[in-house]
Amino acid sequence: MKKWVHKIREWYSSRKLREKTTSLFAIILCTYILLFLGLYQFGIKANMKEYIYNANKDVLNSVEKNITDSFQDSSTVSKWIMNSKEILAYLNTDDENNSQIIYDALTSIYAFVTTENDLSSVYIFRNDGNYISINNGVTYVDKNQMDEDWYEEIEDANGGYVIKINGGGIFRQSSDKPLVSLIRVIHDINTQKPVGIIAINYFNDILKYAYSKFDDNKKEFIMFDLQGNKIEGSEELTEYSEIVKKGNISKKVTEIDKNIFSKRIPGTPVVMVEKDNTTAFQVVTPQIITAIVVFVFVTLLGFFVIGLFIKFSITNPVESLVRSMREVKNGWLRRVSIKLPDDEIGELKNSYNTMLVEINRLIDVIVEKETAYQKAELNALQEQIKPHFLYNTLETIALLALEKPREEVYDAIETLGDFYRKFLSKGREQITLSDEFEIAKNYLKLQELRYGDIFRATYELDEKVQNVLIPRLILQPLVENAIYHGIRPKGEKGDILIEAKLQEQELVIKVRDTGIGASQTWISEVMSKEGQSFGLKSTLERISKYYHDRSSYHISSEEGYYFEVDIYIPVEELTYV
Repeated sequence: MKKWVHKIREWYSSRKLREKTTSLFAIILCTYILLFLGLYQFGIKANMKEYIYNANKDVLNSVEKNITDSFQDSSTVSKWIMNSKEILAYLNTDDENNSQIIYDALTSIYAFVTTENDLSSVYIFRNDGNYISINNGVTYVDKNQMDEDWYEEIEDANGGYVIKINGGGIFRQSSDKPLVSLIRVIHDINTQKPVGIIAINYFNDILKYAYSKFDDNKKEFIMFDLQGNKIEGSEELTEYSEIVKKGNISKKVTEIDKNIFSKRIPGTPVVMVEKDNTTAFQVVTPQIITAIVVFVFVTLLGFFVIGLFIKFSITNPVESLVRSMREVKNGWLRRVSIKLPDDEIGELKNSYNTMLVEINRLIDVIVEKETAYQKAELNALQEQIKPHFLYNTLETIALLALEKPREEVYDAIETLGDFYRKFLSKGREQITLSDEFEIAKNYLKLQELRYGDIFRATYELDEKVQNVLIPRLILQPLVENAIYHGIRPKGEKGDILIEAKLQEQELVIKVRDTGIGASQTWISEVMSKEGQSFGLKSTLERISKYYHDRSSYHISSEEGYYFEVDIYIPVEELTYV
């Protein structure tokens, strides 16, 4: 994979800027289209999910209201029955076998039962355990289930009603279909003392009616009790009884599975589970489609306008500047005369022309003075000003303009301008060590734009020596040597350390890289060669001449691991700003 990436990078780097621009534009456009399609799909699903949740939330809340309203109606019926004087007479009599009192009580109950189609049975329990009842269906009573906890729960309702399935286990039908029981304590009207219990049993249809108007081909319902037993509904949803058994069903609408929603009905032992079969085509409305079309059109239009802006404001000016600068090859230091906009690129052209003027002036000075140091300085400047570095950097910035935000492009151009401003140093032979570090930082930042994350730079500048004046451009050649002869040939990420500190009675400047290193033979050959105007040897010679041979250096290296140059300048030779 790495090999293919390298080949693609090599092929791409060999293309002309216009070819790169066109290909990148096509890649970005295709990427946008694919991304949009993905976002469109995601958006539809997200919209569908939200739509389904809200729709089912409304449905389940409506079912809850219907059930609550039904129980409120049942509560009203229970109040009518329990406040009947005949019922109270039966509950308060000491003669529980008085046939007339029982007959009158049953007649009173029957009058209410005949008006309720869903009512299965009504039971009136005395405090002594005896009871009377009217059955609209066959209902059996298991009084053994009426234990202390059963009574306590009903009494804790403080006169309100308690909803139970099959009365909490005391009732059952011959059909084994569940009953919905409304149970409450009966209080004497005069004394307000509890005199009995009323239990009204309804067929489970009372619950089915609550969701029947929503039960269509788009939705399926099932009702469970708190033990996970099915009360009513779709057989297909019985598998969710295990979730109900665990007892973690919320009173709020919750999605327990894909398009499966649950809700516990407050104040009841009823848990609703609903399945929504709505499809994506039922969710996407014409308004959504229209919004998508408008969004696509506006986005593509904006993308086209941005492309034109990049082409005419950045790419074309950079290409024109590069074409003009190609004329500067082979030492022809002629100013760039093309017309460019008054932006960062125009400023770069002006800075470049200013630099050429400065170089030509320095050449004249050096020729005039003919001193060894000035010749070394001239050689350094002439070598550094060769345009290949600027060409590569400008092409890198042009590509960056197509891929990154405008802030990053601005930052890159600003870094390049700052590099050359500090490089020129207004014609001064000396600059502060702090400024020399900034030149090295800007150089490495520009190299990082070109080569990517192939090195990690560390800067350690002692505050005591920040304002020490040194000959300009002594760090950059050493850093350049570390990249091109150390890090790049190694083929993996390396470290570069640039350090300056006071050590005993000397200023120590160190440049160290974890590249391929070098043998002592190679170092000796490089340091013995003649005619090298710039680089390791000439930089060290220039420093030595500047400090009148009072400075020294040490080169240490281990092949495959590191290369280090240490420069030692006596404290008495230092000058501060």
